[in-house]
Amino acid sequence: MITQREFFNSMADRWDAFCHHDKNKIKYILSLLNIQSGSRILDIGTGTGILIPFLAEYAGEQGEVTAIDYSEKMIEIARYKYSYSNVSFVCDDVLKADLPKEYFDYAICYSVFPHLGDKRSAIKVIGEYLKKGGKFLICHSQSRNAINNIHKKVSAAVAEDDLPDIAVIKGYFRNFNYKIAVEIDNNEMFVVLAIK
Repeated sequence: MITQREFFNSMADRWDAFCHHDKNKIKYILSLLNIQSGSRILDIGTGTGILIPFLAEYAGEQGEVTAIDYSEKMIEIARYKYSYSNVSFVCDDVLKADLPKEYFDYAICYSVFPHLGDKRSAIKVIGEYLKKGGKFLICHSQSRNAINNIHKKVSAAVAEDDLPDIAVIKGYFRNFNYKIAVEIDNNEMFVVLAIK
């Protein structure tokens, strides 16, 4: 069986054709963050860079976007597609990366949280990169059921990568003293926004 990383590398060239992302939903989800110009944003599991054009604009010339993914091929495609002066690319596992602590204003997990293994631990580690008062967003532009069904069907490499019930994720955040600011779990999208 191929590993999760091998699966994403093998899919990178056709990812944008394979995955449909509704731009209006993305804009709505990101609007919940109220991103300020000059902000530092961590785009976790950037893939082929779906969020990069939006985040680069929100951050502005004085801000910065760090787009991280552990799939070399995904990062390669994102780099090829986008060359914003305020965006840097990191090929690494976000849970093991040498990123600065208490540095980012926003940490965004768009369509990646199911793939992070020990999710409670992932929230702890990613939260260490956030400043006090920083916003941590876990989101999908599809429903939780749709996401989980896609993973079960697409490959054995991601078949067990489950998006937990919203109550479970909120519980993880509360374990680390986050305040839940937004929660949406419907047929259109899945969003949990927590403040450190």
